[in-house]
Amino acid sequence: MSGPDAELDTGQFDTNQFDTATDHYRVLATDPSARAKMIAEPKQGLRDHFGYVAEGDYDIEVVAENTDVITLLLPAPPAAGEDIDHRLAEVRGRIFDILFSEGGVGGYLVPSEALTWVLRDMRANWTGEQ
Repeated sequence: MSGPDAELDTGQFDTNQFDTATDHYRVLATDPSARAKMIAEPKQGLRDHFGYVAEGDYDIEVVAENTDVITLLLPAPPAAGEDIDHRLAEVRGRIFDILFSEGGVGGYLVPSEALTWVLRDMRANWTGEQ
């Protein structure tokens, strides 16, 4: 069965083995202050939990999921002086890198190849898979 009434086949996951992302989700789901900090200061929230966030000139934004809200991602507008048609072609042709944990807990929308590697470096550090 598929669709909104489908039941999750939990046999596909080892529910006794919690990965790093699952542990983080458990903290964010049960500790209101950790959740608030993660939303307000994502880099510091990640640093507090995992002990590492890659240095660099980038931001992290957290979008808190709600069960009754559809989230729409708006692409960045063109840079000053950039041709709108060029920007539209770039946006239409981009496939965003969406990374999930193996258990499907949380995800990361990464809009550039350079930031994909920043995130992969951080995740490798968090899980000790360097």
